[in-house]
Amino acid sequence: MLLILQLSYKINQHWPMKNIFFLAVFFQLVCPSLLAQRESNDKEDVFVDDQNQCVYLAFNQNRKGETEFLQTEPVMVEEWTTPLRGRVIDFSLVYNKGQILLYIEITEDAEENLNPICIGNNARITFRLKNGNYVSLPQTGEKLCGFVNEKKDKYSNITNRGFFLIDAKSVKRLQESEVYIASLQSKKYQLDFIFRSELYDEVNDYDVYPELYFMSELKCILQPN
Repeated sequence: MLLILQLSYKINQHWPMKNIFFLAVFFQLVCPSLLAQRESNDKEDVFVDDQNQCVYLAFNQNRKGETEFLQTEPVMVEEWTTPLRGRVIDFSLVYNKGQILLYIEITEDAEENLNPICIGNNARITFRLKNGNYVSLPQTGEKLCGFVNEKKDKYSNITNRGFFLIDAKSVKRLQESEVYIASLQSKKYQLDFIFRSELYDEVNDYDVYPELYFMSELKCILQPN
């Protein structure tokens, strides 16, 4: 229990600072024109759409009032722990001038040595939906390598991450049914996990509903106003 509490604390404290900086770097590499139009973000820049109950880490419009960039607040979709090892997975959606991306962070800790991996070309994440359909999302953008959050003699904490493209067909399918299982496959990494109907986020003190993630969060990207 102590292991997963430490892990959850690190993830929720880690997101507001390191990841917003990372996203800025990512879009500076992939979309230089976007960064020229955006104002810088810090951990106070969180926007809430009261009507749809959507929470955004970034929300940018052009002079015409058209949405150009959105990033939803990360949501925990999986928590797994044993006496010696723990894992938490966070999802966040990014909208950038017509493209929708899924950003995934996988944070693990263990009483053993853990080495970060890189997620690049040929990596995919495939979702099996409860209606029997499958949705496979390809990795997009620059290859991303994980990093070490903390390392001690008998304790290791790492984060791996990746961006995956959600095309129009996948958006439609993901809105039609709950998610059942995910399989992330990369050159040197494979991870399968099940989406539960409900999880309790101890750090933020609220319930989350992983299997409904896309049905809920895609509305925040497609209909932000």
